[in-house]
Amino acid sequence: MVKDKRKAVRRPMRYTAWIVVGPGQLQGCSLADVSDTGGRLDVENPTNVPDTFTLWLSSNGSARRMCKVVWRAERQIGVAFERAAFDPAQVPLVPNIPVEIVTTETIEAPVETVVLDAPEK
Repeated sequence: MVKDKRKAVRRPMRYTAWIVVGPGQLQGCSLADVSDTGGRLDVENPTNVPDTFTLWLSSNGSARRMCKVVWRAERQIGVAFERAAFDPAQVPLVPNIPVEIVTTETIEAPVETVVLDAPEK
């Protein structure tokens, strides 16, 4: 019997994801099982997958993991998740967005008061 050498328990699943194979190039895949440290992906052609890549877990890339391929089979790859998907020092918690402050002194048009659903007298 072969001993399981995994560091974490794998959970089977069927989840659509995308592999970033190049700038602006995504390859669809399916996450077949996952653990805290890695996963197994169903892919059409494992040889087209780079050795390291970003795995998008959402269609817009808002949820993602950095991956390293640890094995390849005919239509599957095994990946190890890198701990840091990004450098927190380079990603601010609050983006720097220029804001224009408007005060009553900068408003040129007269201000009207509108009462909605006023009670009947």
